[in-house]
Amino acid sequence: MPSNLLLILLAITLLISCSDDQGSKPAMDLLPASLPGVYAGVFPCEGCPGIVSTLWLRSDGRFFFGQRYAADEAREAIDAYSLGRWSSIADHRMIELRGDGPVRKFTRLDRDTLVMRTASDLEHRLNRDAMAPEFSATIRLLGKMRELDDSMFFTECLSGLVAPVRKGGDFARLLRQYRIARRSSEPALVVLEGSFSWSADGTVKSLTIERFITVKASGVC
Repeated sequence: MPSNLLLILLAITLLISCSDDQGSKPAMDLLPASLPGVYAGVFPCEGCPGIVSTLWLRSDGRFFFGQRYAADEAREAIDAYSLGRWSSIADHRMIELRGDGPVRKFTRLDRDTLVMRTASDLEHRLNRDAMAPEFSATIRLLGKMRELDDSMFFTECLSGLVAPVRKGGDFARLLRQYRIARRSSEPALVVLEGSFSWSADGTVKSLTIERFITVKASGVC
């Protein structure tokens, strides 16, 4: 084989090898274990200064998503929250959020950047936030309430998160309605507004009921 042809073949082999290495490296860098954390950003919106958005991807597969719509001449500021479960798909380059409402999908650009997929031409980007805020807002919740050994435990329907209930806020009214509505030892399905408190490692410590709303006839989430 002529020496020039041999050199060309060696060069092509090296180029292919380098290309394969570069193509596989991002997949190694984007393992699901590196996903959990808090991501924050300001989403664009028509006729407003932007929607402040914060997403907490927990290592247990649950998420909390909060958005603040700024006040304008027609309305006061609005805070919206959702929670549920997230999963990594498409070779860990995309995640899905499944909770109340439509499924949200985010493309993962790198270890610290998520972009929500929308019909808009404007980018809806979230970046990892090292100064993670506390997720202690009061939100509307649907879940099963169970009494066990003089303590109450709440299991949120969408995420499956289980939290002991603090004896404060609107707890007394909840307990009264719960004991009237429940049948035998089955848990009761309740609607309430409450806030979670968290340990330093992200585990839930308790749920405080700010406002009890109702006990539903069906005990199915």
